[in-house]
Amino acid sequence: MKLFSEWILFFTVLFVFGSCNNVPTPEELAMAAKGKSAILINQPDPESLRLEKVAEQYEIYIKDKMEEYQLPGLAYAIVKDGQILSMNTFGYRKNGTADSINEHTVFRLASVSKGFASVLAGLLVDKGYIGWNDKIIDHLPKFKLSKPYNTNKMTIRHSLSQTSGLTKYGGASYIYQGLTYPSILKKMRNVRVESKPAQVFAYQNAMFSVISEVAKSATERTYEELMDSMIFMPLGMNDASLGYKAMMKTENKGMPHVRSKKKWKAGNIRKNWYNVAPAAGVNASISDMSVWLNAMLGHHPDVIPQEVLDQVFTRHIPINDDSDYYQTWFPGLAQASYGMGWRIFDYNNHKIIYHGGFVRGYRPEIGLCPKEDVGIVFLTNSSKNDLSSACVRAFFDMYFAPKISI
Repeated sequence: MKLFSEWILFFTVLFVFGSCNNVPTPEELAMAAKGKSAILINQPDPESLRLEKVAEQYEIYIKDKMEEYQLPGLAYAIVKDGQILSMNTFGYRKNGTADSINEHTVFRLASVSKGFASVLAGLLVDKGYIGWNDKIIDHLPKFKLSKPYNTNKMTIRHSLSQTSGLTKYGGASYIYQGLTYPSILKKMRNVRVESKPAQVFAYQNAMFSVISEVAKSATERTYEELMDSMIFMPLGMNDASLGYKAMMKTENKGMPHVRSKKKWKAGNIRKNWYNVAPAAGVNASISDMSVWLNAMLGHHPDVIPQEVLDQVFTRHIPINDDSDYYQTWFPGLAQASYGMGWRIFDYNNHKIIYHGGFVRGYRPEIGLCPKEDVGIVFLTNSSKNDLSSACVRAFFDMYFAPKISI
């Protein structure tokens, strides 16, 4: 009888370990015979299971919302600990065609481009070409604003942190006129100054983009050349580019769509806002943006040093009064600030680095939590829509949920 029981125990142990693709060692068999449990070598990691559940939950959320809003197409990527946790693409490059969006389909990044501009500036600081507190006029002697104090005091840091002192969206009419950036910058002397530098947050595209001319003066290379040589190429962002001409040369691109009579209608890519390249000129695929996310989380220090990230992610000025822009983050948003090219949120006791963008037919979003080493980027070839407004916050709500059933 004892022998029979031992054989039953032996085969039970084999079955249990075999179901986990493990072969029990003699020591483990001995432990099992004494009624002790052994630790399975390939036992699933609870955190990995949780992350898989989050990724599945988010995919279901995106599919449901895309169907609800009938969006033409989108792509998103989630990264965690330097790896891609999830990357998905849905829909079409242009409604009414069979051209599906894939991981290399290029979208306009609109104001998500600002993060690239601040990081490029940081790289130039790191290499000694410029300093964060350099005055604009020291690099561009012909630079002039309506008030001499601001002309003489405004720095690179002020322009990138949206604290130039100029009125909110000052100079936007010059952008819409399609002027070249040097012409726009010359006309900025006509824009109203409402405060001294560093005192007031006032979101800018025209003044933000002065870094392109400063960089050209300091390095004798164009902003496009610097972006290619210092960011796109070293990171392997093979689909990324800068400007209208580059976008038009790209065959695999998502065409812009706007809402018309309850339907999404495809249109042509417009030149508007490409003339302020640092503010809104980058084009990229979701494959590129997964690389960019990991770089922003510190996983490419050979290209982008941590010191650069620390600088651009430092809070420079509160922006709580700008709440209309991020109202979907309430009530969890306790504090909102602007760094350099990035918004910085205190969301449910977590520091979130974030930015959104909008140009006609495109609505990208990006967010990351450096402490958790996790981030998400969302791209779509449709104008303003409720999914874009909520997608980043929705991900972090799922990621930080107290309990997710596995």
